[in-house]
Amino acid sequence: MVLLVVDTQKLITNSDLYNFNAFENAVKTLIAAAREYNIEVIYVRHDDGVGAELTKGIPGFEIYEGFGPQPGEKIFDKTVNSSFKGTGLLESIIITYHKNKDMLLFCLNRLLKTTPDDVEILIIGNNVNRAELDVDISNSRCKYLKYDQNLQYPKALNIAVEQCMGEIITFVDADIFVWNGWYEALYKTFTSSDKIGVAGAKLINPLTNRIIDYGIMYSKYNAAHTMMGLLYDHPLAKMDRRVQTVCSAIMMTTKTLYQKIGGMDEDIPYSYTDCDYCFRLRDIGFETWVSAGAIAYHKGGTDPNNSKSAFSYYRLDAKGMYGMKDYTKIVYDNAEWYKKSAGYFLKTYPLEVHQFVMLDFSTLYDRDSFHQMIKEVLGITYLDIIERPVAKRDSEQIVLYNNSSFEFIDLVTPIIYFVDTFVALFNNKLWFQMRDIQHDLVVDRHGNILPLHLIAEQKC
Repeated sequence: MVLLVVDTQKLITNSDLYNFNAFENAVKTLIAAAREYNIEVIYVRHDDGVGAELTKGIPGFEIYEGFGPQPGEKIFDKTVNSSFKGTGLLESIIITYHKNKDMLLFCLNRLLKTTPDDVEILIIGNNVNRAELDVDISNSRCKYLKYDQNLQYPKALNIAVEQCMGEIITFVDADIFVWNGWYEALYKTFTSSDKIGVAGAKLINPLTNRIIDYGIMYSKYNAAHTMMGLLYDHPLAKMDRRVQTVCSAIMMTTKTLYQKIGGMDEDIPYSYTDCDYCFRLRDIGFETWVSAGAIAYHKGGTDPNNSKSAFSYYRLDAKGMYGMKDYTKIVYDNAEWYKKSAGYFLKTYPLEVHQFVMLDFSTLYDRDSFHQMIKEVLGITYLDIIERPVAKRDSEQIVLYNNSSFEFIDLVTPIIYFVDTFVALFNNKLWFQMRDIQHDLVVDRHGNILPLHLIAEQKC
């Protein structure tokens, strides 16, 4: 443990600060307590470069005398918006590994090629099958911890954080294959503000180059992955975004914050522990962001068949525990995203008609609230709403001529197809040929709004 003293140079530490006397006394007390309990005190100075107001060589560059370092205490100078970059205060990547040696090595190979040489990589392997742990990892940057038991994801992370050397830590799942530049982009987002406690990445389906996760939004009964299904370079996916929670398949935070709130909750065994972590950081004043430039393929499991069915009971248990614990913390923010999505849609594809029939194929319990929200953000009215819910969420392919009446083929009124995910409508060539879809729209539970003809033309 260390006490890091930042932003206390003479130029910016003076009586102009709000309630300066109280601030000065508080910092002095904190430094004195650290020294009393033999906690290392480290000072960081910022240098804006030659000709700048805050630069080495001017009196204001030095640490404020009231907080002055004692002999032997370290002082690091930085030129970037981070207290850690280039200071020798290490950064660590933590990979949780359970099985599939080839996938782990592929993931590790990409990380070694795309991250700075001074970033430590710690792999924590856990499996009752010791043969799965027999992986040859010889790179000097890597540290491999082996446990011949199934630790479960949150406990594995907690153990790894205790063992890692870095202050800035990045969690990476073993089924992640990163793009060039991902780490620099994630780091830039994470260090862009002292208020950011978590930064996540844009996760892409390796088979389609479509978004899997770009931050999570919430309605009363559902969590959805914003922009899921859109191509990775969609205009709405080119900006960093503040969100409530992100997926920990790639997640950057600090060891100090992680330990301050007690790490991952081990009572949430499989899924949703990352969401819980983001909410607990928000409780103490920190934000969660997703980085547009941090891009990685996410296979979605280490099983060769890409199946998570064996863990379905874990997922259900975790969802229940997470919901009971955090339901009061969730802000229902899906309307906010639908407004943004509608704004982009209406600017790009101005509506020529404003009356629609809605065909609702969604699995949502609260579909009525979505009907109203879609109506408001698009500025339309419904002549009718027909509900024909499908059985399986998100991945279900909807064959329109099987799931709706043929009378809709000849319907003159434009149709809004409300689905769990718009990619479920891709395999409808016959419907696209038989019906005039010029004014038909598709809206899905992830906040996507698209003209149906883009799906028919494979241009989305």
